[in-house]
Amino acid sequence: MKHLNGHLLCVVDTEVTGLIPGKHEIFEICILPLNAKLEVSREHLPFNIKIKPEKTEDIAWEVLNVTQTSFMELCNTGMDKWEAADLFVSWYEKLDLPNNKRICPLAHNWVFDKPFIQDWLGFAEFNLRFDGRYRDTMSLALAINDHHDSRNEPCPFPKCNLSYLAATLKIDYDKIHTALDDCVLTTKVYKELIYKKY
Repeated sequence: MKHLNGHLLCVVDTEVTGLIPGKHEIFEICILPLNAKLEVSREHLPFNIKIKPEKTEDIAWEVLNVTQTSFMELCNTGMDKWEAADLFVSWYEKLDLPNNKRICPLAHNWVFDKPFIQDWLGFAEFNLRFDGRYRDTMSLALAINDHHDSRNEPCPFPKCNLSYLAATLKIDYDKIHTALDDCVLTTKVYKELIYKKY
């Protein structure tokens, strides 16, 4: 897309140990580069990694979509968060973006994901790698609702969670809940939202 001006549109999703940035941590992150047709890029590999949580005492089990057994396995096999951050920087540099160009995030509820990524990378590193002009399927669906409401028409999306949007838009998806799966689904939902005539 020409209006990205050299920035690279990437779908971003995290899986976290709870809802509070700083207290809870990322345990999985996926950054999935897209091409100009909003398809998964063949030119750039995705960044998809599992991170070993350090604050296991703060894990909010009631909000996780994993079992304690599988999560404890992750705690034993996940990458150290500092090593993961270094690996991210190496991956980012291999994108070979033009000078002063960054990742343009596409997410579902970026306002939620962003502070967890900032906490993981640090604000300075985050600002070096991510552009502030993001796309968001939740915000877009809400804007479409507002558009319909302004015309006294029924809102097409009474709920705005990702699986509900996918179901409403008749998008088939795997019920498995990983960062990569959610990135792929977010891509499909975004394309349908911007191309569909309401």
